[in-house]
Amino acid sequence: MAGDAEYTIDELARVAETTVRSVRVYHERGLLPSPEVRGRIGYYGADHLHRLQTISRLLSRGMQLNGIRELLDAWDRGDGLATVLGVPEPEPPVPVEVANAPTPAAEPVVPAPASFPATSRPIDWSTTPRCADLAARLVDTGLAAEDARRLLERLRADCDRIADEYSSPLFWSLARQAYERSDRAPEAEARLETDLAIARLIVTRAAAELIDQAFGRYAEPTA
Repeated sequence: MAGDAEYTIDELARVAETTVRSVRVYHERGLLPSPEVRGRIGYYGADHLHRLQTISRLLSRGMQLNGIRELLDAWDRGDGLATVLGVPEPEPPVPVEVANAPTPAAEPVVPAPASFPATSRPIDWSTTPRCADLAARLVDTGLAAEDARRLLERLRADCDRIADEYSSPLFWSLARQAYERSDRAPEAEARLETDLAIARLIVTRAAAELIDQAFGRYAEPTA
């Protein structure tokens, strides 16, 4: 166990400002590890306390126990942040070398290459499989591979600009403000980590909703 503190179940519930019944429910639902049993008494440590505090914060933000268990399981496995946040795993990229894909023989009716100027930071296709899939599909429709690459790079650059403009006020309000006002003890740092993960999830989902609505205007048959 991390730290030197030890608690019986009654002490743990009191320190975590919850109930013994809740602690037992979390055990049954797989959210809380078992205590160290010595004799007939179970002893809990600082890790259990931090886990309980995290569960309480997530519950206060409207998450259900099943979702919290999945999040904590992913965290314990050391999964990447996207997995911890519950973002679906990306589909395997279509096996097309976008940058080197041959231009179709037919002359496509597409914007000229000048319409898609190159950006200063190329896309890493290995970390953006959905972008790779989209680029490959664009190539299949007749768009030149270089134009498809540049178009996706422009889209990524616009997303970077959105994040640069809005991340500071959003993440400050949702997570960092409370940390700056705290005593910055280890417990506060642990809470900041959780709050930032939750903030990223909330902001990403809200942005995805707005983007979906924006693109939806152009997906209508009469658009």
